[in-house]
Amino acid sequence: MELGIGRRAFIASTAVAAAGVGLSACSSGGGGVEGSATSGPINIIGYAGIWEEQYRAAVIEPFLAEYPDITVNYASKRSSAEMLSAVQSEGGNRTTDITIMDIAVSNGGNSQGIFSTLSEEDVPNIANVNPDLVNADGFGPVVMLDAVSLLYASAEFSTPPESWEVLWDEQYRGKVNVVAPPSGIGINLTAITADMIGEDFTTSIDQTVTKLQELAPNVQSWAPNPDEYQSVVTGQTVLGVGQNARAQYYVDDSDGALGATVPQEGTVYQINTINLTADAPNPEAAKTFINYALSPEAQTAFAEAMYYAPSIDNAELPEEVAARLVEYGDDGIIPLDQEWLAATRDEWTERWNREIVNN
Repeated sequence: MELGIGRRAFIASTAVAAAGVGLSACSSGGGGVEGSATSGPINIIGYAGIWEEQYRAAVIEPFLAEYPDITVNYASKRSSAEMLSAVQSEGGNRTTDITIMDIAVSNGGNSQGIFSTLSEEDVPNIANVNPDLVNADGFGPVVMLDAVSLLYASAEFSTPPESWEVLWDEQYRGKVNVVAPPSGIGINLTAITADMIGEDFTTSIDQTVTKLQELAPNVQSWAPNPDEYQSVVTGQTVLGVGQNARAQYYVDDSDGALGATVPQEGTVYQINTINLTADAPNPEAAKTFINYALSPEAQTAFAEAMYYAPSIDNAELPEEVAARLVEYGDDGIIPLDQEWLAATRDEWTERWNREIVNN
């Protein structure tokens, strides 16, 4: 039974409800009163669903146990684009302290002045982040790494699919799910498809758009409900595109009904940053949380819970966990400059909406 890409397999293919005091299920909706580094409320926006559940259990609840005078209000969003929009809507009445989001989206927020810079004096554990994953201008560093994987129904395949081309196979007409942009899944599939057909996506995606138009008849849903993983697990679809970390979780949760692999053409990183908002209402307590999120204990705990790779160099993972992660520096990664992507993301999303999803 294929349980996931694993580090060796990746290289071979080239490739909780809150239980702590003060932990809320959603944002409090107010800025609060600024506290100290070890007290006061902080408001965090992050991903919804199983990600939220596991991050609460692995990171937020242990943080609250260590800092009992800090409270955390967590607001969940399905996508990074929704997170950025939520922070933008606050205008001059900032209520959010921290966001955890896709790097291409946070880079856009950096350029708009929405996020603040951080130093090692503010957040000492930045010193442990891989130097390649620290923002050159001092904005929020990478907090975790992942990559895009091919999802498949294990009962339908005797061996894991070896190529992304399986998504276009006519026998799977109406049996594929892809989350369209502005989701990072659709954006990343654009780069994977372009690389697969030999088009330089930094200059044009015309051929890629044509190729993705040919995929459309196979796609049952561009917005799978409840999500791309459960769509395959429940038999609504037999193939999909998702994130390796979440896929690995659902491989276990489904007793292997879901499979996840990185095909021979390779994949792209899905990278998340942790960001302090400009004019954060509770910046000192927020920096304390960011520092904890970059600690070996938090990074290891979330890797074990959700199979995201740590961004720091001093986390020690169990071998069986490390084998299922896509770590920084692994082979089979298609180069995708995230700052360039931040400036291109809206254009790609518009072309998806106009020429692929609604064509």
